[in-house]
Amino acid sequence: MKSFLLLLPLLGLALAVEDKCQCPQVKCPGDDPVKLCNCLNSRETLCKQRCPEYVPTYRPCPTSPASTPTPKPTSCVCEKTYCPMVWPESCHCENNAKKSCYDKCGGPPPTYQVCDASANLVAKEVEPPKPTCTCETIYCPMIWPESCHCENNAKKTCYDKCGGEAPTYKTCEGIPTLVTKTVNPPKTTTKSPVPTGSHAICGGGRGVNRQCSEGEVCIKDPFRPGCGPACDDFGICVQDKLCGGFAGFSCPTGMICVDDPRDQCDPKNGGADCGGLCVYKSG
Repeated sequence: MKSFLLLLPLLGLALAVEDKCQCPQVKCPGDDPVKLCNCLNSRETLCKQRCPEYVPTYRPCPTSPASTPTPKPTSCVCEKTYCPMVWPESCHCENNAKKSCYDKCGGPPPTYQVCDASANLVAKEVEPPKPTCTCETIYCPMIWPESCHCENNAKKTCYDKCGGEAPTYKTCEGIPTLVTKTVNPPKTTTKSPVPTGSHAICGGGRGVNRQCSEGEVCIKDPFRPGCGPACDDFGICVQDKLCGGFAGFSCPTGMICVDDPRDQCDPKNGGADCGGLCVYKSG
């Protein structure tokens, strides 16, 4: 009896545990965090509905990611249409191509052609090219008056064939008057020739020593610096003919008298009436 009394509290506890409300079991998906969170919150609501004394615990759920819209193509390309080159089929073909492109890609409304058979056809008269006319070449005799009549007949034949300005014919009667004109010869002024020339080269040292012709002498060129043949340099050949001196012999035109280096008379060192030799002015 005493043992039964000890088991009574445990029996009441067991009955109290059996009378406690049980929440329903719910299977939630685990591959999607958003769906899992919503499923758990729904279970809390069901548990509250079955067990009014139950205090539900709701979780904040993440929002579903926004669906990414399919990007539209940045540019629209219309198909290339080849139209026949026959009217009005070509007109209708081009209008249909414009309409198809507008329906596909949009944009400003197209402008359609008028495909009437007589529209936009402007006839233009083409002037035929003018033919070129060429007259035959006629060779006339060089005898008067046959040459005159021949030239007149050639002009008339060309005018009758090709037209143009009326020709002017010659008068073929009598003998044509020949007009002569005396041509005066041009006046020319004759100038006295001025002799010009140059002297032959002489001297040059022992290896290339050049000799002058007979009647000439080798002297230093008065127009060049240096000592000439005296120091194995080149000189010039002049005629061995005296100029100047006491008698004052003159040189030919174009030549001048220079001091003869072979004598002891030097006009630069007090010499007077020294004889010389004729040389060209140009040396």
